[in-house]
Amino acid sequence: MSRPRTVFVDRDGVVNRKQPEGQYVNALSDFDLLPGSLEALAGFTRSGIKVVVVTNQQGVAKGVTDESVLAQIHSQLRAEVEAAGGRISQIQVCNHLAGSCDCRKPDVGLFEQARFQDPEIDFGESAVIGDSESDIEAAHRIGARAVLVTGQPGGSVRPDGTTEVADLTEALNLLTEPDHV
Repeated sequence: MSRPRTVFVDRDGVVNRKQPEGQYVNALSDFDLLPGSLEALAGFTRSGIKVVVVTNQQGVAKGVTDESVLAQIHSQLRAEVEAAGGRISQIQVCNHLAGSCDCRKPDVGLFEQARFQDPEIDFGESAVIGDSESDIEAAHRIGARAVLVTGQPGGSVRPDGTTEVADLTEALNLLTEPDHV
């Protein structure tokens, strides 16, 4: 498989530490970047791969996450990635309750929105990097390569073609090293 032109990266659990089940990143102080994530995002940029963050944030619809705080978090993330030498092309957010829209992963609305904003995005030349089965299902629905971040040493390929990796750095290596693409 060739190197992807676009990576769709989930946020919580891939770029930053995920909060315990039922809790949300509600303040900048809750936004704890995972080791190596900034460098990996910058690495995708240096490799000529477009980075699009796709994230479900139903805490907004539940009234526990303020949209202005979410915007601050994403502004800070963009700034930190740029300081590391990378660029996030887009951040697509579903802030709806589960079951109330067509953008919440595993639905593909966030991916369609990204492609609408940048018609050069080709799902067949993309990869989705996420830490949940909803990310993987979305990848399969759009015909993109699926990469599951497990937090455990990876490298195995599941029967559905999904590659398991430990973290975003391992995903970068998988998708950019000539012997892995």
